[in-house]
Amino acid sequence: MSGKNYTSMNSDILARKKTFCILLLAWMTISCRLYAQSTPVNFTGWYGYEGFHPFQEGKAWGLFGEAIIKRQDIILEEAQLFLRVGINYTLKSENRITGGLAFQHNTPYDEVSLPYNWPDYRIWEQYMIRKPKPKGMWVHRFRMEQRWLGRKDDPDEKGFDEYKFENTLRYMIRKTFIFNEKVYGILFDEIHLRTLTVEPEKILDQNRMYAGIGFNLDKNKWWRLETGYMYQPTFNASPDVDGKQRVNHAFRISISTDMPLN
Repeated sequence: MSGKNYTSMNSDILARKKTFCILLLAWMTISCRLYAQSTPVNFTGWYGYEGFHPFQEGKAWGLFGEAIIKRQDIILEEAQLFLRVGINYTLKSENRITGGLAFQHNTPYDEVSLPYNWPDYRIWEQYMIRKPKPKGMWVHRFRMEQRWLGRKDDPDEKGFDEYKFENTLRYMIRKTFIFNEKVYGILFDEIHLRTLTVEPEKILDQNRMYAGIGFNLDKNKWWRLETGYMYQPTFNASPDVDGKQRVNHAFRISISTDMPLN
């Protein structure tokens, strides 16, 4: 490689890092100002796995799996356990259509939580637009979730009086910044909207803003480790509590993969 090309490549990588840092600084400034007076404020840990697994390498059909353990006070207290499974179809454009079932077990972890453990059963569908670029990738993910939320009048009851139905639209935009063959930066924002609401519920359910670093763990880039910080303001909580906003500051670490099953 000539000295000129080497210098140009280094300048390009430096420019990508500067762009990532500028966007990260702007994102952190905005997130710190938004809902600065919201309470309570939690410090949580999200430890997860996400896998798109083609049944055979290069084939369109495959399995999808996701699991997240969410802990309060980073790791000390239980908060939520989330599981998602589905069938995935990859189009020739590399865009993905996926759908399946999901379950979340919720534990009270702050003063605006429901005062009992409750289940959240879901059917979900999504379309993911993937735009690979030499300097990174843009991803747009549109997800619909039909949810059945366990509710009861008496917290001491064993069963649930009803399963409240909700339909949620989620949109995520994600950008990766390639630093080198092994390391990349990540920024994403995901908004959750309720399409069916009952007073005093808000249409805007929550927003998730994330910044992190990813590491390719193998030469095929099938396995990746991603870690970072997520700012998560939420706007709907227990119907029995005033001031429904909460803010979660989340440390996230996850393994993601596109490893074929065969």
